[in-house]
Amino acid sequence: MSDAALLEIDGKIRALDAEMIPLRKSGADCSEQSKQQKALKKQYQKLAGKGWSKKLHAPKGDAAGASKKGGGKGGGEAKGGSKKKKGKAAAEPEVEPEPEAPKTPEELAEIARVAARDKKIADMRAELEALEAAAKAEDDDGEGVVDPWKVEGAVDYNKLIDKFGSQRLTPEIVARMEKLTGRRAHPFIRRGIFFSHRDFTRILDLYEAGKPFYLYTGRGPSSMALHCGHLVPFVITQWLQDAFNVPCVIQMTDDEKFLWKGGDLENYRRLTSENAKDIIACGFDINKTFIFSDLDYVGHMYRNIVKIEKCTTYSTAKAIFGFTDSDNIGKHSFPAIQAAPSFPTSFKHIFGERTDVACLIPCAIDQDPYFRLTRDVAPRLGYLKPALLHSKFFPALQGDNTKMSASDPNTAIYLTDTPEEVKFKVNNKAFSGGQQLAEDQRKYGADIDADIPYRWLFFFLDDDAELQQIHDDYKSGKMMSGEIKAKLIDVLNEIIANHNAARSMVTPDIVDAFMAIRKLKF
Repeated sequence: MSDAALLEIDGKIRALDAEMIPLRKSGADCSEQSKQQKALKKQYQKLAGKGWSKKLHAPKGDAAGASKKGGGKGGGEAKGGSKKKKGKAAAEPEVEPEPEAPKTPEELAEIARVAARDKKIADMRAELEALEAAAKAEDDDGEGVVDPWKVEGAVDYNKLIDKFGSQRLTPEIVARMEKLTGRRAHPFIRRGIFFSHRDFTRILDLYEAGKPFYLYTGRGPSSMALHCGHLVPFVITQWLQDAFNVPCVIQMTDDEKFLWKGGDLENYRRLTSENAKDIIACGFDINKTFIFSDLDYVGHMYRNIVKIEKCTTYSTAKAIFGFTDSDNIGKHSFPAIQAAPSFPTSFKHIFGERTDVACLIPCAIDQDPYFRLTRDVAPRLGYLKPALLHSKFFPALQGDNTKMSASDPNTAIYLTDTPEEVKFKVNNKAFSGGQQLAEDQRKYGADIDADIPYRWLFFFLDDDAELQQIHDDYKSGKMMSGEIKAKLIDVLNEIIANHNAARSMVTPDIVDAFMAIRKLKF
């Protein structure tokens, strides 16, 4: 192989080295250049019969010190060596490396910084691998799929706790909460609909010590009407606000919906105001609640957003949120916008510059990966990790293998549905675990776990004793499918009527008052 060919490969390797220096300093990804360089070094070794070294083809000035070491004697030995055996190639002289110059303090600091960054990236990758393993269900054991983008099939919540590494919301924790607040736990909590947590016991510790915390929840305004499942996070958040007497911030992600769905940007801002009426109708205290549109308020959070973005690598965001090369860059940056409300300095009109105010986020457990990222970033920015309360999923009318969708009104019951529409959907669309024939129902009873009317009553029927009686009678065959559906229709129509009566009292001025940047009273 000619020296010219080897020199050409050597030049490419050195060019990639030069290209990667500024990338490494800025913390950018060099994996593609590193991959190309590794391939070139393999090619060099294959052609030259030895590994590539920076010293082998270094410019003459760089190698001068090495050639001088040993003076003319080294030259004479090389010359004499060529006469020892005619016809054989002369052995190449060993080139001793130059002694490395002492590192400057700046270089040492840069080495330490890069090492710390590489360790942080390695730790993050290990955590992401664990998160990915937790976020997807095992196909071979028939479990459902649970991740930030979709929920499919039946879900084993006990296994999900183990996979996500969260903690069970035990009866002992619930009893302690009831003792501290002097209130009986909400049905969502005492029935185990909210079943898992991260650091909720720390929130109870803070409350017991008289230290503040605040609640954070949100809504992506994609339609004029909310369905019954949308009520779950707002109902529990409002109950927690009353029970603990704490402030609450509610993020309306109109920017997110535009980035993911497209269309008219101003329409999503209008939907924010309409959806805010439904949220306010859940009973939030205007003196303790701040509702904000990302499109209007994001500038107030921008310092925290930038800090979160700086702490989050693209590979981390891609692994958690499933971004692809075809996604717009707005999607890539949105996780930092969703994380920012977890930190109190995003609301200086409420908390000032305080960094010691904890945040509690009630959410469905599929949202946990988003806030695991937030919890990882928090201590690096000097904030407390947000605490989480996880809920089970509210099922679609057709059962676990379908999803509630705004494009298919038959998958859900909306707060704008008439009593006749509610009756039709429950009777004709709700998946039944009862037997098809009355005789079989009396003999075998219903499959309670699969029955949607019972599962919806489990969410919305307040009376525990009545719910237990329905459970026993329907499972044993004493109750028919038509009877449990009739009960659900009555319960839903009452909820919808009460909600719409409350919503009708919410004027545009009241919405503006909830969304005004102001000091809260707590």
